[in-house]
Amino acid sequence: MEKVSVLIPVYMNSQHLESLLNSLRIDTYPNKEIIVCIDAPEDITRSLPVKYPDVNFIFNEERLGKVNALNKAVQSSEGDCLVFIDSDIEIRRENFLGSVVSSLKDSNLVDIKKIIIRDSLVARLVSYDYLSSSLTNYVFMKLVEKSPQFNGAAFGIRRETFLKLGGFQKVICEDIEMAFQAFRQNISFMFLDNVEVYNYVDPSFKQWIRQRRRWGIGLGHWIVKNFKDLLRSTIRNPIAFITALLLIFPSAPLIFLGIMLPTDLFLKLLSYALILLSSFQIYLLPSVYVITAFVVVAKSLTILMVSFVGTGVVFFYGAKKFG
Repeated sequence: MEKVSVLIPVYMNSQHLESLLNSLRIDTYPNKEIIVCIDAPEDITRSLPVKYPDVNFIFNEERLGKVNALNKAVQSSEGDCLVFIDSDIEIRRENFLGSVVSSLKDSNLVDIKKIIIRDSLVARLVSYDYLSSSLTNYVFMKLVEKSPQFNGAAFGIRRETFLKLGGFQKVICEDIEMAFQAFRQNISFMFLDNVEVYNYVDPSFKQWIRQRRRWGIGLGHWIVKNFKDLLRSTIRNPIAFITALLLIFPSAPLIFLGIMLPTDLFLKLLSYALILLSSFQIYLLPSVYVITAFVVVAKSLTILMVSFVGTGVVFFYGAKKFG
């Protein structure tokens, strides 16, 4: 039975860490090791080794950063399979590790389905980010059996694959960078939609905005760095990339159509439609003249409403698909 190393990064402290450790300790998979790497530990985290003697704690007195801390932790691990889990993750099944290790026998890189614990408005917003990620992974897995992205909050990878990719690169979006390099090297990928973890989200809007700004900057740097390779990959796998884009941004074609559709043509089409309706209900006729006066607003609102409905339908069936 292959050994699995579970690696958990922590900065200072995490209020959900002990719950995660308790779940991993009672997991039914026997051949495992749990490694927690803590940057700039607080007093409460320094006391954890006494409570969890079977867990390997690595304390970094200075903040190394998530990438450096995890790369360092991998060096001290022994597992054939590596499972990376953020400290704000909750596991609710006893055979979690066994399911992940089993999937790593068929694929070298495995993304695990995340379900947001929607206990705040921010958490509900973030749940759509995670749903988009799941839809993207599912499409690429079905069409090309590899994916240019995954969510680094919980995933599994074979040790030899991790080393082949050179570990985590020193970039902001380290998970996307690793996923894309794996995609370019045709490393097999699987999205586990039948195995899930639960993700806590900081309810602070300030923290949410700060995180989105950080991710936006990181994604921008990543696109600039990999633009040519990304373009080549899109040309080689057009169906997968276009399908994923339409699932993530269902309103994109409508917005593009709205930009390309001349205002005069839009007004004429809308006027003809309303005149046709007015033949059944004569009181609708004045609305033609009202809309004529506010044609730009009418065009924008129409595109917005249709886009909202389209996005809602896609996300509804996506959420239903992944539970």
